[in-house]
Amino acid sequence: MTWWLISFARRGPARYLSHLDTSRVVQRTFARAGVPITLSQGMRPKPRLSLPLPLPVGAAGCEELAVVEVPDDAPETAAALARLRAAAPPGLRPVTLVDAGARHLRPRALAAEYACLLDGDAGAIAAAVERYCSEDHVIRERVSPKGRRDLDLKQYVERVTADAASSGALLRFTVRYDGGGARPQELVDLIASWAGVEPVMRALERRRIIWQGSPPGPGREVERSVAT
Repeated sequence: MTWWLISFARRGPARYLSHLDTSRVVQRTFARAGVPITLSQGMRPKPRLSLPLPLPVGAAGCEELAVVEVPDDAPETAAALARLRAAAPPGLRPVTLVDAGARHLRPRALAAEYACLLDGDAGAIAAAVERYCSEDHVIRERVSPKGRRDLDLKQYVERVTADAASSGALLRFTVRYDGGGARPQELVDLIASWAGVEPVMRALERRRIIWQGSPPGPGREVERSVAT
């Protein structure tokens, strides 16, 4: 058995898949391509496949990661990648495939770079971003089925910039995953409230993920689908 690390782009109609549905689509792509996935042991065997960092529904991703165990008789990686690309549905495109060997890698996301469009007064949005960058702490309340708790956005969201766009501003920011993380919408809600605009983001895209415990893949130029 060997482990593969597959990076893939999720765009177009695939942006609206949930995390679980994305995993199922990757599994079905392997099946259509005729590339086997190892099954777990036990009464209810499951494919040995995981997506380490969920992508928000509605967001595009440039280099998402899937970790897959395949049997020893699986095709050679270059041939497998070509078959997976041919079998992938619209919006899902395998980009690279790396053979990680027999050791089960468990990549952990350290940070991710995002971009999105926020409609409204670009000057007001830029001023709100400047205010955010100047603050030492920005406390927001997070409400979930588990209750309410305070979240310091400054602990997780950094490198926030705003550039004028056709109908508002292009926000770029980095989310760090240090024992937790912030949702992109939480930053957008804050900036929008300070700028006095509607907190509706468009064209959310995760452009890059920094991993710990993952070997580097082949060098490539990542496409940018959000206009700058």
